[in-house]
Amino acid sequence: MSANLTSNKLKAAQDLQEFGYCLLECPVSKSEFTQLRKRLLDVAKKEREDGGAFLYDGGNQRVFSLLNKGEEFERSVRDPVVLELMEEVLGFNFLLSSTHANIAGPGGASMNIHADQTFARPPWPPYALVANSMWMLDDFTEDNGATRLVPGSHLLCRQPDYDRGEGDARTIAVHAPAGSVMIFDGRLWHQTGANVTDRPRHGILNYYCRGYVRQQQNFFAGLKPEVVERADERMRRLLGFENYFALGLADGLE
Repeated sequence: MSANLTSNKLKAAQDLQEFGYCLLECPVSKSEFTQLRKRLLDVAKKEREDGGAFLYDGGNQRVFSLLNKGEEFERSVRDPVVLELMEEVLGFNFLLSSTHANIAGPGGASMNIHADQTFARPPWPPYALVANSMWMLDDFTEDNGATRLVPGSHLLCRQPDYDRGEGDARTIAVHAPAGSVMIFDGRLWHQTGANVTDRPRHGILNYYCRGYVRQQQNFFAGLKPEVVERADERMRRLLGFENYFALGLADGLE
């Protein structure tokens, strides 16, 4: 059993609980999606041409710190449909942890199976500390490096045990058309697939965490001033400018 593409938020929330992931139909307009995709392709190309691209595993590329590289990326991290489902997983006042792109290039190798909250020492609590969203900027297929995962593995509440051979667990490829968004629990076992085609597969990973978990990116130190200046109330909350109960105080109870 696996999740199916849906626009129904209730069905998506049920899939998240049962399978550890859900697949949303494109939550933004066609023009907004086109702008988002074009902006990433332009940024990734420029980083390759400038010699500053982060390349790994053969033909794969990561593009980091997307909030500094285009307002299109800012809009994606605060998409209301995605945030509503994130709250189902992570609860009240969750945070944006990081945002970057994962480009599976032609000839790019698959990644090791892992869970995104491997930073937490076991035993894990029976709920997610983090969750991810993959914005699929191309069709995701078996051959072009689509994300592969083990449905239901989030319920094990632990990372794969490589000593027991779980690093070779049987995964399924997540097939979905360009524009889809996959939201997945931070305990879910998954990996980037191998791209055996002659074209790159582009995706954006907006990664979130519970309000008391340290963010992967230090937005206070790393964001351009103009990004902070134009941040609306929702974005400021996601970046960590709001208190989480008694955490994040600046002076006493303020």
